[in-house]
Amino acid sequence: MAQAKHPGIYLAPAAVAVMLVALAVMWATGADLPGVQAGIFIVSLGILTFTFLDMLVRDVRRTHLHPISVRTAVLGVMVLETLVLFSLTYLAIAEHPGQIGGMSTPLDALYFTMTTLMTIGFGDIAAQGQLARGTVLVQMFFSVLVLSASVRLLTSLMRSVTREVGHRDEAQGH
Repeated sequence: MAQAKHPGIYLAPAAVAVMLVALAVMWATGADLPGVQAGIFIVSLGILTFTFLDMLVRDVRRTHLHPISVRTAVLGVMVLETLVLFSLTYLAIAEHPGQIGGMSTPLDALYFTMTTLMTIGFGDIAAQGQLARGTVLVQMFFSVLVLSASVRLLTSLMRSVTREVGHRDEAQGH
């Protein structure tokens, strides 16, 4: 079983999950630790970026160590972690006056993250300060580079599933 031999695919999402919990606790308790929060954001984003790109390279080279179901689940978890990471980061930034106008709840942060990701930008919540604008630029770059790769991965995974089902149907005489 590939999963038992190579558990590494689970390490990145698990590490990011621990860091997201730390960010959520800091936000919920009102801890003002901007250096720690920035460090967690940078490390988490680095881990996610490396893992997305590693999955893409392995997909292109067809050197998969894990079944399709595992890769699909990990990809889905990492996309959700990306949304939560940016949402928690925007929440922390919004607590500083003049950074993000119109944001006050976790739902506002998720909404802002999604409108930025989808390049919609309604303008009801806006990055006003330099820190907020810099973070939005990082999200834009990350979205174009890494999440575009995720779409390619997801498409490839779906093709693999279709091929597997087709091979099973042929083997069963359907």
